[in-house]
Amino acid sequence: MIWRETSGRIVWVMLVALIAGLTEGISVSMLIPIVASASPEAAAQTSQIPVVGRFLAGNKLELPWLLTVFVGLVAIQAALNFFKNYYSLRLMQVVSDQLKRRLFFVLSSAKWDAIAKRQLSDVNNVLTAGVPRCMSAAGALIGLCQAGIMIIIYIALAAAISWPMALFSSVVGAALFLAMYPIRKMATRYGQSLTRLFERQSRITLEFLNGVRLAKTLLAEQAFRSSYDQHLGIIRRGTLKYFALSSAGSFYFQVSVSVVAACFVYLSLEIVGVGLGEIAVLLIIFARLTPRFGAMQEQGQQFLSNAPAYTQYDEMVRYFDRENEIRPGIDELAPKLRSAILLDGITMQYAASEPRSLDTINARIAARRVTALAGPSGSGKSTLADLVGGLVAPTEGRVVVDDTPIDDTNRRLWRSRVATVPQDPFLFNASIRDNLRLAKPDATDEEMWTALDRAQMARVIRCLPAGLDTRVGNRGARFSGGERQRIVIARALLPEPEILILDEATSALDEANQQLVAAMVQSLRDQGLTILLIAHQPALLEVADDVIRLERGKVVRPDGGKQAEVCNHIV
Repeated sequence: MIWRETSGRIVWVMLVALIAGLTEGISVSMLIPIVASASPEAAAQTSQIPVVGRFLAGNKLELPWLLTVFVGLVAIQAALNFFKNYYSLRLMQVVSDQLKRRLFFVLSSAKWDAIAKRQLSDVNNVLTAGVPRCMSAAGALIGLCQAGIMIIIYIALAAAISWPMALFSSVVGAALFLAMYPIRKMATRYGQSLTRLFERQSRITLEFLNGVRLAKTLLAEQAFRSSYDQHLGIIRRGTLKYFALSSAGSFYFQVSVSVVAACFVYLSLEIVGVGLGEIAVLLIIFARLTPRFGAMQEQGQQFLSNAPAYTQYDEMVRYFDRENEIRPGIDELAPKLRSAILLDGITMQYAASEPRSLDTINARIAARRVTALAGPSGSGKSTLADLVGGLVAPTEGRVVVDDTPIDDTNRRLWRSRVATVPQDPFLFNASIRDNLRLAKPDATDEEMWTALDRAQMARVIRCLPAGLDTRVGNRGARFSGGERQRIVIARALLPEPEILILDEATSALDEANQQLVAAMVQSLRDQGLTILLIAHQPALLEVADDVIRLERGKVVRPDGGKQAEVCNHIV
């Protein structure tokens, strides 16, 4: 993952780490002549120093010069470490942005029905918590590599001084690292559990934020608080348990290192017979080597506990990428509605185990007329509207605009001809101008006023001191429900669509506002716009030219009576 996401640039981090490690090793080896300079007899051993011994012996440097070289090497090492850490951090930030950008891109490019099948809270969790955990795993892996490089350098340096002691250090360090395997295995299980816990926490949070008004209305805040607090407790207890076991492993590791250090000194002096200068340097090497094994243990735990986040990320990216919506070429033109939209044998079934949402629908939606979709809740009205609007594809059958079938190759193009107004008139906490320009970023003020006028909202906006620059407040709280609805309709009309779909557009409005929307619908129809309504209210049904009644996913005809009188044309 790191190699691919950094385009191989991670190799520069490893190269600098290697050079810094070699510099550190040379600076440590410089301690031998510094210590040896205390006695002429020991100074004769200078030529035996690894890497720089012959150079020092040939130049016979005095103690001040030796100390100067030592300080210089340490300064170079510190500078290299600074560059390595800065470059590594910058690289990780770039990778983090790339991961977030890729998921955001494949999500925005995926088909709507594929998006609807996933929990959006899980997507949000991956973007806000999963990607940072991926970066933690990547940083831990880099730390593992750097610790491994330093271990190799120090073992090679120790071997140049005394290979028996180098062998002893290597075997003991490896044994301690292997002894910590149970904790690393636990870290993997903890990481997988943590991924699921964060998903659940994100769902609880978003459910409450999206339904906070309902929660306040039903006095259900305590239920959300209890659920959230309970989940926090689970995460807290799991984290503390993992930390306790991990800390116990670190404790045993440190105690073991102290025992090994004592054995190291005893073997060096009593059995191997290493000289004073060498034993001093070997002790320094050993003191720097053993923490590297400890670092490998800690970084390994960090990597294993966070690596499941990348597995989750990769699965999600692959899923949305497989469901990618075909984007049309620049020269391709959207289907144009002139006569009618034909629904030919439309069947919709989201999963094989679920009943059909729509079952063999055959209907015709005439251009430049108002067609109403009526029927009880769950009868398939919204699904049919989504199909007509090109948001989803039917399981069977086809949607035909005049003589052009709507399929994967032109569905996105057709959607550019359609404007949909949802039941909930959502507005961002920004100005009216910014909210309108979501539909058409390059819209002029004149175009915006025209759209507002068509939605019968221009007069209200002109009376405001700030006009188009008036901020709408959180979710449009500055305006009434009917006014919000008409602003949303103006936004939908701004790109000048050929068909307008109103999904329960007046369900939350009072009778007066329903009448205003009904008058607006009649006006838009008279201007040549094709309108598809999902409605139960008489105010809108009365302005419908045609009515398609659905029950249990099928088209049915009314039994006569008043309903038949309301509908000018029954499909």
